[in-house]
Amino acid sequence: MTPPTIHTTAHVESHARVQWDSEGFTVHCEIDYLPSASYKTTGNLSEALEQRFAIVPATYVITAGTLSMLLDSEKRITEFDFYTNPTEWAKATSPFFDAIPGTPHIDAIFDDNGHSEAMRDPDVLYEPRRGTLYLSWGDALRWHGVAQQVALGVGPDNRLAQLRIDGLFVEAEKLEPKRRWTRLFRA
Repeated sequence: MTPPTIHTTAHVESHARVQWDSEGFTVHCEIDYLPSASYKTTGNLSEALEQRFAIVPATYVITAGTLSMLLDSEKRITEFDFYTNPTEWAKATSPFFDAIPGTPHIDAIFDDNGHSEAMRDPDVLYEPRRGTLYLSWGDALRWHGVAQQVALGVGPDNRLAQLRIDGLFVEAEKLEPKRRWTRLFRA
């Protein structure tokens, strides 16, 4: 499987809403972008005609195990969610790096329905002091900001290596395995 590549265009203001469902073990994020008239496709004539006559799919989907990312027609992330169990998160040890300004777009091989399964299940890492959750497919050399709380890490070949979510604080007891069961057995 070849991870998608990331390219950036001029910064477009965006806002992310991240939610943690502690009962369903699901992280959900929605990202809204201000309208941008500056984005232009640099494809061939066929792509220009498809865009002009709205023939291309309005959205794209990338899946990687329980992760599902929804992209808009400009291939920017607009929504993602994934199931994850906090008791299985590894502690993040790498330093935090600021994201480079710009708007990341994701290029992957999509089928006729706009779906791509280009990635394996990510490794999940968590840094509790910052409340930073990382979905990792490899080492990130640079970070591109999607929104204030969300960034994409890319490797040396501009391929997606990590998805970072900041400000996601999960209660400490949720991170301790079998704690609830231990309480039940003591009674």
